[in-house]
Amino acid sequence: MQIPHKEGEQLIRKPAAIGYFYPEGLNNIRNLIDSLGIVPPKEKIDAFGIISPHAGYVYSGKTAYAGFSSINIKNNIIIIGPNHTGMGAGCSVINNGKYDFKDFSVPINAELAGAIIEDDGSPFVSDELAHLKEHSVEVQIPLIYNLKKDFKIVPIVVSFMRYNDVLDASKTIFNALKKLNLLDDVLIVASSDMTHYEPAESAGLKDNIAIKEMLDLNPPGLYEKVRKNNITMCGFIPAAIMINVAKMAGRTKSKLINYTNSGEATGDYSSVVGYSSIVIY
Repeated sequence: MQIPHKEGEQLIRKPAAIGYFYPEGLNNIRNLIDSLGIVPPKEKIDAFGIISPHAGYVYSGKTAYAGFSSINIKNNIIIIGPNHTGMGAGCSVINNGKYDFKDFSVPINAELAGAIIEDDGSPFVSDELAHLKEHSVEVQIPLIYNLKKDFKIVPIVVSFMRYNDVLDASKTIFNALKKLNLLDDVLIVASSDMTHYEPAESAGLKDNIAIKEMLDLNPPGLYEKVRKNNITMCGFIPAAIMINVAKMAGRTKSKLINYTNSGEATGDYSSVVGYSSIVIY
C-alpha cells in the first residue's frame, strides 16, 4: 500500500485496495465487470442516492454494478463509507486533490468538500488519516468510472455516532448542496455491506429487516433495527445519512436493485456476507 502524498498543496490519495478488492488497470476492471453479465436497463433512474456494497468485486461486484448501471451518474458524487480501521477523525473528509488509480484518477470537488466542512455546526473535518487504508470509498470509484469518466467526488469516512449526530451530518451535507445549487446534480453513495459471517438463511432474515427500513426511507428505524437485531451492517450510518439528505431534498421513492450474498461466489452458504443495492430517487 502506498500512502497519500502531496504535489504542491494537492493531495494524491494512492490506492490501498488495488490488486485485492479489484484488479489493477482499466482493461482488467472492464473485463471483470463484463464477466458479471450485467445488462444495463434502457431506462435509467434519476437517482439521488444509492446504497452499494464494497467487498471484493468477485463477491459483491455484480450487485454493486447492477445498481450503478441502473441510474444516471451525476457530475458530483459524494461517497460516504464506514471507518473499518479506527484511524482518523470520526467524520472525515478529503477536501482537495484526487484519488489515483495508476492509469486513471478522479478529482475531488474541493468546493463542495469545503462547503461541507465549513457549514455552521458541521461535524466534518479535513482529515487524511481515516482514508489512508480505508477501502469502502475507494472500491466504488472504478465501478462508477467504467460508466462515466467525467465526475468529481467528495470522499467521506464516518465512525459510529449517535442518531442526533447522524441528523447533524445529514443537515450539513444538505446545506452544502443547497448552497452550491447541486441538489439536482449530485449522487450520494452510501457504501455498505450487509450481515457479516452468518449462515445465508439467518443473514437473509436480518438483512430483510434493514432493507425494509431503507426502502421505507426510515433512517431512525434503520438505526434502531440494526442495533436492536444485532445486524452487522457496517455502513448503516452512511445509509442513514444518505437517506436523510435525500428526504430533505424531496426524494420519496426507493427501489431494491439486487440482493445477494458471498455464497453465490464461493459456494459456501454456511458463513456469508450479504450485499444489497438500493436506489433512492
